[in-house]
Amino acid sequence: MKPILCNYYITYRCNARCDFCDIQKTYGKKIKADCSFEDLKKNLPQLKSAGIKFIDLTGGEPLLHQQLPDMLRAAKNYGFFTSVTTNCLLYPKRAADLVGLVGLLHFSLDSLDEDENDSIRGKGSYAKVMESIEITKKLGERPDLLFTVTESNYKAIDELANFAQEQKLILIVNPIFKYNKQQQITIETLDYIEQFQKSPYVYQNRALHRLIRSKGNKRAIPRCRAVTSTIVISPNNKVLFPCFHFQQLAMPIKDNLKQVRKSKMAKLFKKQQGTYPFCEGCTINCYFDPSFLYKIDSYFWLSLRSKIKYGIDKFLRSLPFTWQKKNA
Repeated sequence: MKPILCNYYITYRCNARCDFCDIQKTYGKKIKADCSFEDLKKNLPQLKSAGIKFIDLTGGEPLLHQQLPDMLRAAKNYGFFTSVTTNCLLYPKRAADLVGLVGLLHFSLDSLDEDENDSIRGKGSYAKVMESIEITKKLGERPDLLFTVTESNYKAIDELANFAQEQKLILIVNPIFKYNKQQQITIETLDYIEQFQKSPYVYQNRALHRLIRSKGNKRAIPRCRAVTSTIVISPNNKVLFPCFHFQQLAMPIKDNLKQVRKSKMAKLFKKQQGTYPFCEGCTINCYFDPSFLYKIDSYFWLSLRSKIKYGIDKFLRSLPFTWQKKNA
């Protein structure tokens, strides 16, 4: 099967210092240059030929890249569905340039308590998110709110769910995963946030929750399809195998993405995806979300059910229906 998603890292730079993210610290020091717009333009038709439907322009903080609007416009011209996640520190300044270019715009918000949110994301983050939400109302944009759940902030879901309903914005509930020093949420915490699964405007991937309860990916019977489903490209124009978080090989594209994907090493990583020692217990959502599509099983159906709810909340629930009783 062909890959469906490209995680395109256009920069490793970030203007925030979230306590659970090490991209700026670990990778930003090694690769300081941002993605070249020329490289991206060359890669887009090749990604199209490879089967990619969705491109997530990510980082770091993607709004730090001065040519982000050009990149989004180019991707849109090729028919890709795009997504961007931002901490909102720069969004008020750049919002007008991004109007109509982002398919799914995500604002990071981890609590309605300003002090709690800023202790996680950095000082001033909360105020910028609130300002950005007001700006999107004037521009006709509808961002999703991305809530990263940890053991310290999980009870914030109550107020966040109510806020999402008031604003008619989707709250994406994203449990933190075990990686480096950060620890995955407990089953008790999972039980707590699942109380809000059926709430309007709250999106939780039930398939991911089942995976967490099952203690993650099993090397013996891997559910991960990271190499099959996703192409990961670094700012210096290399394809990362088998994934970003546990990258073992960075293969230069050199204007020929197809050759990279057909190489012996790529085929080896594809054959062994989900079976490496670091794959045991993995629950990293950005790989499992597309992976759930590649095998029709209980995970597939749970994920599909969750996405149908997202679609209803996002695109149907807010329609201005007017119900009128017929006169007797």
